[in-house]
Formats: sequence, C-alpha cells, structure tokens
Amino acid sequence: MMSFRSSRSTSRVLTALGAMAALLACGVAVSPTASAAVYPTCNTTKAVSITSGHSVTVPAYGSSKTLTCKLVLNQSTENPAVKALQRSLKNCEGYSYLGVDGFYGPQTFLAVEALQKKYGLFQDGIYGPDTRDSMKHYSSTLGCARL
Repeated sequence: MMSFRSSRSTSRVLTALGAMAALLACGVAVSPTASAAVYPTCNTTKAVSITSGHSVTVPAYGSSKTLTCKLVLNQSTENPAVKALQRSLKNCEGYSYLGVDGFYGPQTFLAVEALQKKYGLFQDGIYGPDTRDSMKHYSSTLGCARL
C-alpha cells in the first residue's frame, strides 16, 4: 500500500512531467527562473578548494569544468555530475533516502525541489547556479561545506 506522502510526491512528479510534456509538444518554452536559463547540462565534476587541502566535489560542464551548468529530470542517461549532486543531497542536506545512482529521476527531482524550498529559492526541481550556491556540497576529507 502506498503512503499518503509517497502518493502525493508521485502525483506532483507526474503532474510536473505532464505539464513539461504538454509544453514540449506545443513547442513552447516557459521559464521565468534563473535556474531554467540557458545553461549547458552538467556532465562532469570539479573539485573546488574550500580551505587549505580541502575541496568539495561539484557538478560541472565540459573540459573547462565550468560550474555554470544545470541538471534536469533525465532518467535515461547516467551522469557523474548527478552522482555528485546526489551525494551532497544525501550526506550534507539530509535526504538520506536518496540513492546515488547518477540518474536524475523523480526522487532527485523532489529532493532538489525540497532543497529549493528550504533555502527560499524558486521550486522548479532544476539544479542550477542558485541551487548550487545555496546548498552544502560533499567532501570526502572535510565533510560538507558551501562554496
């Protein structure tokens, strides 16, 4: 039997997916948020120095490893940047139920959305610069730290 909480979360994800599908089918893009701006999709990670000898691992894009990138719902492609995000969400932000599999599925989407609510950001479930700058990131030597 599905609990009220999980059925409500599933319902929200399905509603969001349906709305995105409808917009895409019509060829319309509506995006008033900064995190939905035109950024490349994060596809790698970058170690960012926080203190002497300590760094956190953050999603990044391309060979230059720029941090200005985004992650969106995508269950078809495994991505090391998503693993870094999931590890930070799980170990630093309290979403202990979250798996670290590299796929930006409904659970990751909901965790990012909840994180955005926690920090007073627009809740679109998209990891972008605003979300990156607000959250704590994981370090194997330091624990968790903000950029």
